Amino acid sequence: MNNTATVYSRAWYGDEELTLNFPTGWEVEVLGPKDAPVLSDAQIERAFAEPIGTPRISELAKGKKSAAIVVDDLSRPTPAARVIPFLLRELTAAGVPKSEIRFVVGGGSHRPLTDEEIAKKIGADIAAEYEATNHNFMGGDLRALGNLDSGMPIYLDRVVADADFKVCLGGIYPHGSVGFGGGAKLVVPGIAGFATMFYFHTFSPGRGHAVIERRGGEPDHRDFSEAVAAVLGLDVIANVVLNSSREICGMFVGDFVQAHRKGAHFALDTYGTVIPETSRKETDLVVLNCYPLDSDPIQTGKAMWALSHFEKAYSMALNPASDGICYHGLFEQIDYARFLQQREERAQSELPTPQLGTQDQLHVWSEHFSVDDFYKKHPGALLFRDLDELIALFAEKLPTQAKVAVLPAAGIQVLANDS
Repeated sequence: MNNTATVYSRAWYGDEELTLNFPTGWEVEVLGPKDAPVLSDAQIERAFAEPIGTPRISELAKGKKSAAIVVDDLSRPTPAARVIPFLLRELTAAGVPKSEIRFVVGGGSHRPLTDEEIAKKIGADIAAEYEATNHNFMGGDLRALGNLDSGMPIYLDRVVADADFKVCLGGIYPHGSVGFGGGAKLVVPGIAGFATMFYFHTFSPGRGHAVIERRGGEPDHRDFSEAVAAVLGLDVIANVVLNSSREICGMFVGDFVQAHRKGAHFALDTYGTVIPETSRKETDLVVLNCYPLDSDPIQTGKAMWALSHFEKAYSMALNPASDGICYHGLFEQIDYARFLQQREERAQSELPTPQLGTQDQLHVWSEHFSVDDFYKKHPGALLFRDLDELIALFAEKLPTQAKVAVLPAAGIQVLANDS
């Protein structure tokens, strides 16, 4: 009988193994995704050579004088640095001048990345040789591109809007608003201005977590993202699917709808997780490891999908929240500089004395999630700093032969279709 489980933790901040040691006599079951092996360089190169729904980038970008490459930020686990050399080779073959290729971090209303963080995302050598900027959704450096028929105003990052050739390089991960991230989501909300983003979040319904195609008749978040991408003239996407070790196991290049949908179907299968009926009924404690979405405190909620599939289990989430900054500008309604000023001005609360809650409460182990931010985002949950102490508290509460289910990459896992 196994009473331990080893998972990955701290995406972008070590990607190291974390071993969970439970009491002797406990039975630990790891419910991992179907997963897929890491792609070789040759396989990634083939994805660029055989794009989905478009000509090859080296052909598509011929005659273009400039290019903008939009990448996601560190709240997403996309290892863009591994993909960028293949993309740059295509642009070089097309004749796009190196001096006119720019990178934009399409973080939507997230905080801007530091220079060191940009280097981490796109690679230190690339960051040293190419211009890379953060999109500022509250800034004035935007282009107005009219309105959609719905009335949605279109304001987008000037660097991207003005480029002759436009690429979005991101990842396809389950998402509540757009079904799966990636595709045109790096346009809206990725490089959208405040007015566009406000309309997007306020007046359009979400697609649903891990839902690929719209189920109702009303246009939803992804429809709006793709409509704006068409107005922008987004030429191509390069989207990855990751395995549970944060390695690229799927590469989808091409049209921002066709390539995204093919990638989303692959992601749905790859992230698919079987939860046996006995586990649903008998599990005493379910452990949700938020990796690889465990750098940004805000992303904790993306691992919570699994809780409804266990009948009587206590719940524990593992999110080191290595970034430590809980900022989403659209909802904070202030720019990042003012947010930091307010953060410095207020005294941080002390962590309450650790004690176990009820089965309905989420118990979160986190090294860097601030107390005030945590209880603002998760008012019904409980925060713990010491993982061993949290497990010891559960040991006092649960049976001597407790059953534990561990989801090692809960942040991207989904329920398998055949479970």
